[in-house]
Amino acid sequence: MKVNSKKISLIFLLFSISLLSSQKDQSKLISPLDIPLAISGTFGEIRSSHFHAGLDIKTGGKQGLKVRTVLDGSVSRIRVSTTGYGKAVYIDHPNGTTSVYAHLKNFSPKIESYIKEAQYEKESYVIEKFPKNELAVLKGEVIGFSGNTGGSSGPHLHFEIRDTKNQMPFNPMIFNIDVVDTKKPVIQKLFLFHENNFGEDIITQKIKLEKISDGLYKAPKIYTSGKIGIGLQMYDNQDLSLFNKNGIHSIKIFMDDKIISDYNYNNIKFDDSQYLNLLIDYKEFKNKKIRVQKLFNPNNSNISFIDKDEKNAKFSIEENKSYDLLIEISDFKKNISRIEMKITGRETNFIHPTIEGELILPENEYLFKFKDQTVHLKKNTFYYPTSLNVYKDHDSIKINPDISLFKKSFSIEFFANKYDSISKRQSFIARLNKKKKIAYYPTIIKDSIFITKSVQAGTYFLAKDSIPPKIKPINFKKNQWLSKSKFLKVKIEDDLSGIKYYEGEINGKWVLFEYEPKNKNLTFNFNDLKFKSGKQDLKLKVTDNVGNESIFQTTFYRKYD
Repeated sequence: MKVNSKKISLIFLLFSISLLSSQKDQSKLISPLDIPLAISGTFGEIRSSHFHAGLDIKTGGKQGLKVRTVLDGSVSRIRVSTTGYGKAVYIDHPNGTTSVYAHLKNFSPKIESYIKEAQYEKESYVIEKFPKNELAVLKGEVIGFSGNTGGSSGPHLHFEIRDTKNQMPFNPMIFNIDVVDTKKPVIQKLFLFHENNFGEDIITQKIKLEKISDGLYKAPKIYTSGKIGIGLQMYDNQDLSLFNKNGIHSIKIFMDDKIISDYNYNNIKFDDSQYLNLLIDYKEFKNKKIRVQKLFNPNNSNISFIDKDEKNAKFSIEENKSYDLLIEISDFKKNISRIEMKITGRETNFIHPTIEGELILPENEYLFKFKDQTVHLKKNTFYYPTSLNVYKDHDSIKINPDISLFKKSFSIEFFANKYDSISKRQSFIARLNKKKKIAYYPTIIKDSIFITKSVQAGTYFLAKDSIPPKIKPINFKKNQWLSKSKFLKVKIEDDLSGIKYYEGEINGKWVLFEYEPKNKNLTFNFNDLKFKSGKQDLKLKVTDNVGNESIFQTTFYRKYD
């Protein structure tokens, strides 16, 4: 019996909505912010490494806006990290959903008190806790304040709705989150795809569109043949987000009035992100930073929101036949842009890729051995047969071309038996990025063998970091009175391997320094702990990724009430 995963997801989605509607006085989620919602990132939007699992809500470039829980519930998870979601709160609701609020600057007082107690107990800023019905919250209650923590590139609130049982994200717009949107998606360019002789979808035609009116585009007459797929360079925005290029919601293709492709972003799975680079043209993105989204189910993928049937496959164009196509691109508010196009079947010859280097077949395992280096590709390192150059250049290993799309990581080993113990500890495998800067890769050292893993082509070599991190006070000087200061701030930085660990003490007692890597600041809140008034001894220890250590010690004075 064939199970249609998309129908199952839809049934569950409708079930969740009906549960939500049945809750007394909770038929509609309230907004998590007290301002009109301007969106800088839509649900399902294609990012550099993942499908976006929620809404990014703009906060006007400010931090500290009140963030409210959208329904009654109980805090089920609190996470604090220097990466990813930064400071985040997860709240379970009686209707079977979980709301997520990420990149917060601070939590509400009761949540802040709960998590700080845990941080001091563990003596760690980075922490994750799973409260058991200890922190009940009411609809509209302030649970935190908006910020820019973690992997955020600017102040905003990342907001999600998930299924509590399996943590599958739903599009929050389904739950009546109100966003003003009268703008139609913008379509920039159309692309045709054919399969090469390795089964990989490649761009064979780039087609400039004529804009007839707002939301209506026309393609010139197209001549091609064989099994083809369509891709688009496109974006959407909303009334309060005119300068943002957000993702679209749904895609439909009609051929001679019959639907041949139809998928949307109502719900996704986190596992879908492993196939993200198959849904775009990866070479176009790597070479030109242009995201061309395929409107069909790519080969070798298992994307949950695209049915695995003929409807979303590539379609055939026969010679000497004509076809009328209509493409509809919609946002969640049903603002639709259309492309009208006609395709006539005509014999077409394609130039298949030439083999430059060794042809890597996914079903085989490969070992490239040099005098002091080894590159190991396990089976299924690539999605398709791939032409790859792996060679030694002086003391470096070069893996080209840089547009190679890896499915799995490969390992690189360097043998260095002439290093003394200090040099060995300070060395690591590095990659030279496009800006010619050294990028640190986590390296395991076994005897005299240095080992790392990567999913990127490029130039790899052994690098050495012998310089310890720098520590510099920001808002105080030695022996200064700080009785009126609310915070103690210190800047820490490491120019090569990066910061791995830090620890702060006042008068020999561990204190919580919050770390924000974007501005390289450590911050201690004087309200956390009270010491005896008078002289205070501060000690900070900072270690980089290869074990170089810096210790900063100073004194300051403070009067406590």
